[in-house]
Amino acid sequence: MAQISVIVPIYNTAIYLKECLDSLLAQTFHNFEAILVDDGSTDNSFEIANEYVQKDSRFKIFQQENQGLFSARNTGLKHAVGKWITFLDSDDCFSPYFLEKTLKLAEATLSKIAISAHSTFSENLKPTNPKHQKFHSYILNGKEALQNALYQKNMPDYSAWNKLYSAEIWQNTSFKPYKFAEDLATIPEIFLKCNRVAVTTEPLYFYRKRKDSLLSSSYNEDKALLLKIAEDLYKIVSKSEPKLIPAAQNTVLSAAFSILWKTPNTLPYQNTRKQAYSYIKQLRWKAILDTRTRFRNKVASFISIFGKRILIFCMRRFG
Repeated sequence: MAQISVIVPIYNTAIYLKECLDSLLAQTFHNFEAILVDDGSTDNSFEIANEYVQKDSRFKIFQQENQGLFSARNTGLKHAVGKWITFLDSDDCFSPYFLEKTLKLAEATLSKIAISAHSTFSENLKPTNPKHQKFHSYILNGKEALQNALYQKNMPDYSAWNKLYSAEIWQNTSFKPYKFAEDLATIPEIFLKCNRVAVTTEPLYFYRKRKDSLLSSSYNEDKALLLKIAEDLYKIVSKSEPKLIPAAQNTVLSAAFSILWKTPNTLPYQNTRKQAYSYIKQLRWKAILDTRTRFRNKVASFISIFGKRILIFCMRRFG
């Protein structure tokens, strides 16, 4: 039985897919299964993925109608048999040492999650391993990991990738059915299931920054649900972990700024934008006075004191 299940959701990434899957073949740790989930691709992603299935028994492929990233990951979770689980987006890559080093870190520290730093590379460039750098590791409990993620300031973040998880913490848990920010809706719950979370500053995951990615595309009604996701997370934290309320408020504030910045001032978004600005007025002084608030939120909070029009102008002018 494979010790690690690598879940790779695939949707129209044929141009990047070979590089992604080759990074799996290059792993120094070999006892893994690669669960490839084609989420209704309309390019030749399925054919490329199937080539790897034909030449390596560790690769398995599943096809489904297009339902979104959350569904593809959940399909992968249903078929995973490994004691450990990780996620690799099909336009990204692993360092050759990702599986080996995160597993060693998790086992050495008796942690349920091992997390690596990530390195961002441009769309048309090759990822590179950093050389002659010193890295270190540290251990957090689940609440500390979640606090860091919600403040968006220190590792870890709440992305699903760049993490190796004990399979047992995914029992009775799946990705929430959102087509955007499904990680924010899901990973905080996973953190709270853990007594220990191990982190290494070594960048073992390579994240590709794309102009046509879901994150960089214009806002639509699915993306506007970001504020609701942040609200729901705040409610969960308020009930279960009151000490993390300031961190959860920071996430609501970040979502509110994002909504006001990126949604058009049109009728479909009117109520969401109104609610977003209401949160900004309600939370801005807390953010300014909280030493853990990231600099970007502090600046935006301060600018908001001068009114919504000035805030929107500055966000759209300076990003």
